[in-house]
Order: sequence, then C-alpha cells, then structure tokens
Amino acid sequence: MVLAFNIQIAILAAKQMESINNLHINDIYILFSRLIYFALYYIPIFLTIISVEDILNDYLILTRLKDLNIWWKKKFKLLSLDTGLYVIFLELPIIVTAIIYIGVPQILEAKTLVFMAAADFIIKYLIFLIIGIIYNISSFVSKRQYIGFVAGFFAGGFDYILQLCNLDRYAMTITGMLLKFFISSDLPTGKFLSLAIVYCFYLVFLSLFLFLVSREILRKIDVGRGDFKLKR
Repeated sequence: MVLAFNIQIAILAAKQMESINNLHINDIYILFSRLIYFALYYIPIFLTIISVEDILNDYLILTRLKDLNIWWKKKFKLLSLDTGLYVIFLELPIIVTAIIYIGVPQILEAKTLVFMAAADFIIKYLIFLIIGIIYNISSFVSKRQYIGFVAGFFAGGFDYILQLCNLDRYAMTITGMLLKFFISSDLPTGKFLSLAIVYCFYLVFLSLFLFLVSREILRKIDVGRGDFKLKR
C-alpha cells in the first residue's frame, strides 16, 4: 500500500519536477515527506502492520518465557525487522524518482549519498522505530490495541497537529525533524553533516530512552495478572 501510494505521488509530481530548474535531491524528498502524508498515511499503515503481529502477546508464551525482558527483546527484534522492511518499501519509489530526475552522477556525489543514507536508513528508520515502541508498550500495558494505535499515531502525528495550529517552528518532535533535515541540506557541507549527526543522535537517544523506560515498566508488571492477549 505504501509503495503504491508513493508511486502515485511520483506520477503526480512528475510535471512539477520537470518545471523546476536545478532540481536537487532534497526537492524530491520534500515532495514525498509532507507531514500530512506521515500523519494520515505512512504512520497508520505502519501501525496497522505491526498490530497484526500479536502472536507474542499470548499469555501461554509469556508464562513459558517467565521473564518479560526476554519477551520484550523478541518483540523489539521483530519490530526492528518490520521497521527496516517498511522503510525500504517507503523509499524505493523516491530513490527511483531521484535517479530519473537527478541522474546517477549527482546521486554518487558524497554529500548526496550522505543525505540519502541519513534520510533513508537512519532518520526515517528511527522515527518509525520510536512510534513502534510507543505502540507496543502502550497496547501491552493497557491490553487494548486501539490505545496503542492512538498513542503511536499521536506521537508520530504531533508535529502535523502543531503545523495545523500554525506552530511550524515547534514541529520538530519526531516527524518534523525529517522535514527540517531535508531543508538543511542547502547548508554548507560541514554544517549539514553536523546537523545530521545531531538529529540522528537525538533520535537514537529517544529510542534508547523509550526502550529502557519500557523495560522498567515491564519489570513492575505481573505475568500472572491474567490473559495478555490484546483486544482490538
């Protein structure tokens, strides 16, 4: 679904890209990365995908593992794999579009490769990983998938809500940082790389913080409290 959606965006944006002189790589990524797309399409599809995989939430599996930390590590590994696959499908049409309109020589430039690597495989990956962690722990603690869905959606769509309230300059909690990163690619190479490192460090820190907090929450939960199977 997300692959088809991005292909459709590429088709609709073709005439717009042809009319732009000196088209840069960030121009293409911005076309695909509006906050409204994340809030109303990318994030809901991602949450729907990970919500289907609730086999590890069964009470019998939890009691057999005995330790919730083991369960959480397995859930985290599965989430990491899902996130990686999802980002790949999300980015494939963008990369193909960049090759068509930017050309291979410009893409092979060092700054462009760093830009695409940071955008494709680090920043977007960490954004969806953070949303997935919030979904998993919220749905598990509440035993309601819809609560996890709302929590994950709110975390990922918060910057879009700020944008709707004309608070664009504050829209940099998670998804808003990606758009700011794309815009910052016009900076000199040194400043751009420094900013990319700061953004990546922030998202890595946030994901680790959420992971550690979730482990602390699970440590206080009794496995024998009843059936853990989530209700939709």
